[in-house]
Amino acid sequence: MVKSLAISLIALIIMKNLNVSIIGLSVLTILSMGAASVATGGVELNGLYSTDFVMGLMITLTLFVAILSYLSSAKVSRKASFNLMVISISLILVMSFSVSSFFLFFFFFESVLAPLLLLIVGWGYQPERLQAGGYMVIYTVFGSLFFLWGVSELYLSGMSSSMSSVGSLVKKSAMSLWWLYILGFLIKLPMYPFHLWLPKAHVEAPVAGSMLLAGVVLKLGGYGLLRFMAVMQVSLSSVFFVLLLSVNLAGGFYAGLACVRQVDLKCLVAYSSVAHMSLVLLGVLSNTLLGVMGAIIIMVGHGLCSSGLFSYVNAIYKMSHSRLLVMNKGGLLLCPVLVLMCFLLSSSNMAAPPSLNLFGEILVFGVGGWMSGAFLFILGLMSFISACFSLYLYGSCSHGKGLMHSESLNLSSLCDAFVLLSHWVPLNFLFMFMP
Repeated sequence: MVKSLAISLIALIIMKNLNVSIIGLSVLTILSMGAASVATGGVELNGLYSTDFVMGLMITLTLFVAILSYLSSAKVSRKASFNLMVISISLILVMSFSVSSFFLFFFFFESVLAPLLLLIVGWGYQPERLQAGGYMVIYTVFGSLFFLWGVSELYLSGMSSSMSSVGSLVKKSAMSLWWLYILGFLIKLPMYPFHLWLPKAHVEAPVAGSMLLAGVVLKLGGYGLLRFMAVMQVSLSSVFFVLLLSVNLAGGFYAGLACVRQVDLKCLVAYSSVAHMSLVLLGVLSNTLLGVMGAIIIMVGHGLCSSGLFSYVNAIYKMSHSRLLVMNKGGLLLCPVLVLMCFLLSSSNMAAPPSLNLFGEILVFGVGGWMSGAFLFILGLMSFISACFSLYLYGSCSHGKGLMHSESLNLSSLCDAFVLLSHWVPLNFLFMFMP
């Protein structure tokens, strides 16, 4: 099944002379059928690959975002090399979500950096892309070494390298440094204060790189954390656990405040990712059924919403040739279709009904209130500030006196509207098919 999904993506890239809308719809149909068959139960194949509901969701999200990122990058230089990078990133991500061994997961977890770095350096917009790529590689590789050390320690202590291992068979001394073992996942999410590489990477990356990075690559951190914590035994009253969650929620609120004062559209969307992924970390670390379900729903919802917002930023960048908020005012007079999509995605970003983000946040808020009243108070502040920066994004780009020329509207193609709508529809109607 994994091979058939990957072949579907490759076929989309090859048949680029056909109508993109027809191809996109047909491939998405294939992906939905594949995900339904994959997610029927938990099965491990040959001890290397496994299939379950979460894996099916992540693979479907990967190929969905990859297809839409390709459609958003219709006009790029060195098209063949660009397509190779997108395919490589997609295949590595599919393999990352498919394997059942922690060591194989680490291998693919790190392998995705190579094509992503080439995509940023080769098709980035500014000379600072080399520095942004260096930040991303150094942060991620440094944190991942602790994960490799932790998995090796657990393996030597008697636990299998399989993600379905039983953690009770391991000595408690081997689990005492769990907070250090997950450092690589905290950086990939990213969690405050390990988020500094993310805005730099987003600002310098092309639209396909930003969509894949925000939509799927960040989910590697949440997915890996979900699998790793399933085999760990962590006390909810330990000092490191309480400190980690406190810094995480405070950092998420701070990231929301940083969004409100941003003047760059890409930086605003990038910092909003830091705020939303802090909810994922809270849900996963709660080690409760509702918390984990909420974290998974938020990961899928954020993958669709953030990818759509980056696609919208690229659409208006093609009109104004600037990412500054002050240079992109008056969109309601110039291109009402894009403004409508911006409103729909912004409302979903602030968890307005009936988006996946709303259902995920309800579950996480309930778990947070069960854990501590202080956590619930901080979550309420984060929800308020999320509404503030989402409305700030919509109001700044839609209202006011337009500085873009009206003839620039010809550059806004039907493909951009189709891509944005393709993000919004599953984001708001996928909850109807939740088990």
